[in-house]
Amino acid sequence: MAVPSAALLAQAAVNGVLLGLVYTLASVGLSLTLGVLGIVNLAHSTFIMLGTFFALELLQRAGLDPIVAMVLAVPVFFGVGWVLERVLLRRVMGGPDAVALLVLFGLMIILESGSILLWTTDTRVLRWPLAQAMVQVGGLVLPMARVVPALLALAMVVLLDLLLRRTLLGKAMRAVGQQPDAAAIIGIDVRAISAVVVALGTASAAVGGIALGMMFPFAPQEHIRWLAWSFLVVVFGGLGGVRGSLLGGLFVGEVEA
Repeated sequence: MAVPSAALLAQAAVNGVLLGLVYTLASVGLSLTLGVLGIVNLAHSTFIMLGTFFALELLQRAGLDPIVAMVLAVPVFFGVGWVLERVLLRRVMGGPDAVALLVLFGLMIILESGSILLWTTDTRVLRWPLAQAMVQVGGLVLPMARVVPALLALAMVVLLDLLLRRTLLGKAMRAVGQQPDAAAIIGIDVRAISAVVVALGTASAAVGGIALGMMFPFAPQEHIRWLAWSFLVVVFGGLGGVRGSLLGGLFVGEVEA
């Protein structure tokens, strides 16, 4: 068996980092909802998929670049996640885990089926200006279709980490994840924090989906593979933290590369 060259290994390592950054952003919302609220959000990957089609619709109908779509997706899907928690998840939190799993599985099926009816099962791509561009650094070839979404994902991950670690809201979220009863005793509105966690998880999933759509073709029924990758990142990175998700995402990206 031929031994891979140093240049090939370096290229694979760089590709793994770029993939891992995007996987982190797409997965961190699952880690937050599971780590803070104890909810296994089986519908997580459908919001990743909806993010890609959100960018596609803005590109086709309004000519907006996917980078602009990322910015717009944050408030839109934050609102979607807030409504999801208020209308659906709040009714099942605190009950048997099987009930929440069944409800979220049903939501996943509804969103997937609705997306197939709306966009069919055809595979789509986001054709954005730098998608075909390449940059050569030394002996490495860096496709902008991976570099740009990876850098955007890194920026979003850093902002989310700063939110969780440097703000009162982030400290409240961590307190609810560690001791919800004690958090309620000291005056933290646990229900409001729960809504924020689900909203942030949904928004990060959608923005991560746009980053994935900038790198790979996509179709409504293919969201399941992103759910599998998200669970892998959570398993390797741990629950409730951005930095753990980053390590898990980089590990999964490197293994795939």
